[in-house]
Amino acid sequence: MIPIPRVNQILQHHLYEDYSIKNKLAEEKRIYCRHGSDHGLSVARIAYIYLLENWDDSSGENSVLKADRGIAKEIVYAAGILHDIGRWVEYETKEDHAQAGARLAVPILRESGYEEQEIEVICQGILQHRLDPAAAQSELGQALARADDWARDCHNCESKATCYKYTKDMEEILI
Repeated sequence: MIPIPRVNQILQHHLYEDYSIKNKLAEEKRIYCRHGSDHGLSVARIAYIYLLENWDDSSGENSVLKADRGIAKEIVYAAGILHDIGRWVEYETKEDHAQAGARLAVPILRESGYEEQEIEVICQGILQHRLDPAAAQSELGQALARADDWARDCHNCESKATCYKYTKDMEEILI
């Protein structure tokens, strides 16, 4: 295993911890998927695998997402872990949680050692994670949008009959 120190700094950051607690409290009685750190980590892992499997080396794209002929793991994981960090804001103010999350992520990312260009890519992904994957304009946004759905355990969910996100396809294992 290769450590990813900046991601560990995010997970130990006092603001991340505070926002995670606020999300947990806001969703305490929610019958649908909850958005805790386990969901964020699942989305990060799935998005990373998706990007690895769909790597287009011929695109010639010069992006911080693609570092040294590979996907920049610390960027994908940061985006996945932080993508729902603004859920509590949406419950309190009705502001879209993707917009709130991108805003709340900036100081955490800066204090965890991410550069401005990396922060821009991560926040763009966070902003796009609620879109249909085909509508997301960045590779990271597309990956997060897919992973956010694929990380849900719909097969075992007791609330799927009334869930607006649920489709029968979400019960299928995709490889």
